[in-house]
Amino acid sequence: MPGRPENLMKHDEFREGVSFWTASGEWRCTDVGRRTIIAIQLEPQLDPSWFKGPPYAVGESVFDEYDLEGCYPSEAALLADIGGAVLSQRSADELLCFYKPNDDV
Repeated sequence: MPGRPENLMKHDEFREGVSFWTASGEWRCTDVGRRTIIAIQLEPQLDPSWFKGPPYAVGESVFDEYDLEGCYPSEAALLADIGGAVLSQRSADELLCFYKPNDDV
Protein backbone atom coordinates (compact mmCIF):
# COMPACT_ATOMS: atom_id res chain seq x y z
CA MET A 1 0.00 0.00 0.00
CA PRO A 2 1.54 3.34 -1.00
CA GLY A 3 2.36 5.82 1.71
CA ARG A 4 1.13 9.37 2.06
CA PRO A 5 2.96 11.76 -0.30
CA GLU A 6 5.36 13.88 1.70
CA ASN A 7 4.30 17.12 -0.05
CA LEU A 8 0.78 17.01 1.44
CA MET A 9 -0.02 19.28 4.37
CA LYS A 10 -0.74 18.00 7.85
CA HIS A 11 -3.53 19.54 9.93
CA ASP A 12 -1.09 21.32 12.25
CA GLU A 13 0.55 23.12 9.29
CA PHE A 14 -2.52 25.22 8.44
CA ARG A 15 -2.53 28.84 9.66
CA GLU A 16 -5.22 31.50 9.39
CA GLY A 17 -4.48 33.90 6.55
CA VAL A 18 -1.99 31.58 4.85
CA SER A 19 -2.53 30.14 1.36
CA PHE A 20 -2.52 26.49 0.36
CA TRP A 21 -3.21 24.75 -2.94
CA THR A 22 -5.48 21.96 -4.16
CA ALA A 23 -6.18 20.64 -7.64
CA SER A 24 -8.91 23.31 -7.89
CA GLY A 25 -6.53 26.21 -7.19
CA GLU A 26 -5.30 28.50 -4.44
CA TRP A 27 -7.13 28.74 -1.11
CA ARG A 28 -6.65 30.91 1.99
CA CYS A 29 -7.22 29.40 5.42
CA THR A 30 -9.74 31.44 7.43
CA ASP A 31 -10.08 29.19 10.49
CA VAL A 32 -8.46 26.10 11.95
CA GLY A 33 -10.70 23.75 13.90
CA ARG A 34 -9.85 20.61 15.84
CA ARG A 35 -10.49 18.35 12.86
CA THR A 36 -11.38 20.74 10.03
CA ILE A 37 -10.08 23.73 8.13
CA ILE A 38 -12.24 26.59 6.83
CA ALA A 39 -11.00 28.38 3.71
CA ILE A 40 -11.93 30.67 0.84
CA GLN A 41 -10.88 30.02 -2.73
CA LEU A 42 -8.78 32.81 -4.21
CA GLU A 43 -10.22 33.33 -7.66
CA PRO A 44 -8.00 35.64 -9.76
CA GLN A 45 -10.92 37.05 -11.78
CA LEU A 46 -12.52 38.53 -8.63
CA ASP A 47 -11.61 41.84 -7.00
CA PRO A 48 -9.02 41.31 -4.22
CA SER A 49 -11.27 43.17 -1.77
CA TRP A 50 -13.60 40.15 -1.82
CA PHE A 51 -10.94 38.16 0.03
CA LYS A 52 -10.65 40.57 2.96
CA GLY A 53 -12.63 39.71 6.03
CA PRO A 54 -14.26 38.30 7.94
CA PRO A 55 -16.91 38.54 6.78
CA TYR A 56 -15.87 37.60 3.24
CA ALA A 57 -17.69 38.41 0.02
CA VAL A 58 -17.05 34.83 -1.13
CA GLY A 59 -18.29 31.65 0.52
CA GLU A 60 -16.15 29.75 2.96
CA SER A 61 -15.66 26.00 2.49
CA VAL A 62 -15.02 23.33 5.10
CA PHE A 63 -12.17 20.88 4.58
CA ASP A 64 -12.44 17.73 6.68
CA GLU A 65 -9.73 15.14 7.31
CA TYR A 66 -10.40 13.48 3.95
CA ASP A 67 -10.20 16.78 2.05
CA LEU A 68 -6.86 17.58 3.69
CA GLU A 69 -5.37 14.65 1.78
CA GLY A 70 -5.37 16.89 -1.32
CA CYS A 71 -3.88 20.06 0.20
CA TYR A 72 -0.37 21.31 -0.56
CA PRO A 73 1.67 24.13 1.02
CA SER A 74 2.64 25.58 -2.37
CA GLU A 75 1.75 25.42 -6.01
CA ALA A 76 5.18 23.92 -6.68
CA ALA A 77 4.48 21.05 -4.26
CA LEU A 78 1.15 20.37 -5.96
CA LEU A 79 2.71 20.42 -9.42
CA ALA A 80 5.51 18.11 -8.29
CA ASP A 81 2.96 15.51 -7.24
CA ILE A 82 0.90 15.74 -10.44
CA GLY A 83 3.80 15.94 -12.87
CA GLY A 84 4.18 19.71 -12.97
CA ALA A 85 7.33 19.61 -15.04
CA VAL A 86 5.24 18.42 -17.96
CA LEU A 87 2.18 20.55 -17.21
CA SER A 88 4.01 23.82 -16.69
CA GLN A 89 5.42 23.66 -20.23
CA ARG A 90 1.96 23.64 -21.83
CA SER A 91 -0.05 26.74 -22.49
CA ALA A 92 -3.23 27.46 -20.57
CA ASP A 93 -5.21 27.06 -23.80
CA GLU A 94 -3.88 23.53 -24.27
CA LEU A 95 -4.84 22.59 -20.72
CA LEU A 96 -8.30 24.15 -20.94
CA CYS A 97 -9.27 21.79 -23.74
CA PHE A 98 -9.37 19.01 -21.14
CA TYR A 99 -11.94 20.87 -19.02
CA LYS A 100 -14.33 22.17 -21.66
CA PRO A 101 -17.58 20.23 -22.04
CA ASN A 102 -17.90 18.35 -25.30
CA ASP A 103 -21.03 19.53 -27.10
CA ASP A 104 -20.74 16.74 -29.69
CA VAL A 105 -21.85 14.05 -27.24
